[in-house]
Amino acid sequence: MVTDRANSSLNPRPGAGADASRSSVSLPDDQIEQIRRLVAVGRADSVSDYVTAAVAERLERDRSLTELQDLFERKGQAPGAEHLAWAREVLGVNDDEGEGKK
Repeated sequence: MVTDRANSSLNPRPGAGADASRSSVSLPDDQIEQIRRLVAVGRADSVSDYVTAAVAERLERDRSLTELQDLFERKGQAPGAEHLAWAREVLGVNDDEGEGKK
């Protein structure tokens, strides 16, 4: 693991919002290199921006999943096996790739 303090810190900068704070993130060397290559070809403005976007996407996904779980609990029912199978097929995810199995 490598800590890329110079590039992966969440630094306050224009467009980042006044409440941005600084934090170090440790990532495997190969992931840091892949992100740096994406920055080099213009796919992201910086390592920090790439990590910030990835975290924002994950937080939104987790929020959506929590909201969906709450809805099922309020309704007192959960999706059936056929619904879960359909969702896995549509998302291209099999049982071995589900949440928590990385």
